[in-house]
Amino acid sequence: MDRTFDDRARTADAAPAPAVHQLFAHLPRADQRRWAEVYVKGLLTTPGKKSLRRMAASVTPSPTASQSLQQFVNVSPWEWRPVRAELTRWVAGHTPVRSWTVAPVVIPKRGSLAAGVHRRFVPGLGRTVNCQLALGAFLTSGLGDVSVDWQLYLPRRWTTDSRLREQARIPRATGYTDAAGLCLALLDRLARTTRRAPVVIDPEGHMDAETLIEGLEERGHDWIVAVPDTLRLALAPTQGTAPAHPLETIRTLVRRHASPRTAARTEGASDSPRLGALSTLMPLPGGDRPCLLVGEWTSPSPRPGRTWLTNLPPDRHLEAGALIAERAAARAGADETELGLHDFAGRSYAGWHRHATLVSAASAQRRLGHDGCRHIPHPPHRTAP
Repeated sequence: MDRTFDDRARTADAAPAPAVHQLFAHLPRADQRRWAEVYVKGLLTTPGKKSLRRMAASVTPSPTASQSLQQFVNVSPWEWRPVRAELTRWVAGHTPVRSWTVAPVVIPKRGSLAAGVHRRFVPGLGRTVNCQLALGAFLTSGLGDVSVDWQLYLPRRWTTDSRLREQARIPRATGYTDAAGLCLALLDRLARTTRRAPVVIDPEGHMDAETLIEGLEERGHDWIVAVPDTLRLALAPTQGTAPAHPLETIRTLVRRHASPRTAARTEGASDSPRLGALSTLMPLPGGDRPCLLVGEWTSPSPRPGRTWLTNLPPDRHLEAGALIAERAAARAGADETELGLHDFAGRSYAGWHRHATLVSAASAQRRLGHDGCRHIPHPPHRTAP
């Protein structure tokens, strides 16, 4: 039986703090490890915009600290993936993980020099913006969504233009991969690091849902994916009826077989979404896959706000409904945005990934109720990474 939210919170509070020196233990130099602590503390304690200058001023009286932080995140050659793997293991070890959530995060940018920046139509905003597109992997529990890994989407021109590659210091081995491929790569890394959990993805118009589902099926994941209402499915035949139903768009299936009137409100607050479900078949390369189609209504509109598809079996449909309702009440990446994910002013690909890693370390400490930087002494004024 899963523990209550209060039990999980007490467990997290009683656990040892995720000391930054543990997450960054692989860094070869003591000054690098010290600046990692300073950076994370700056993210946690600086109000408002997390510029290097403001973070340095909130943590240390050193007049050169902002330059040292800039060198640490942009220039000093340290690997971020071992930190993320350690963070994944730490979070999974200190709170019961209910799902892996992968979510796109749009980062508005001014100018055109930051790695991966491009103009992109954002369905949630209904307009085109100048931005970076990041994909975050989150471990989701009763304590919320904790980011543990990231991918930065690079449009094709950023991988084929030698001037742009050099400008952003993009590694030679990094080529073009579409957003769905980056999402699946995140999941592959999680699968090598921690115990599997159902995968929940809302592509939000930035990833192809069919490509994602095919990749998830190939990898043997349990999955819940928000899908467009143009996706074609077949209504599953009822027991004892032979002929399969023809393929129809989700829009048609929902109009004919589900509505807000027949949808049930999920357990919890009175403003929780209403969910209506249909048993369907999805054509996949390996054959038709039985899936549950779930419409999510938050208004009386005949069309659901979102539609979800899941391969969880019937005995886990209540679990699927709870995970879908959870996504209606939360937005993955909100905590990281508040902690400065959008505030990185550097241009390099590696610098962005290091900054995102440090933001995730800060988010994990805050989400799980710890402040591992509480006793950090001021670094010497002349220390530089």
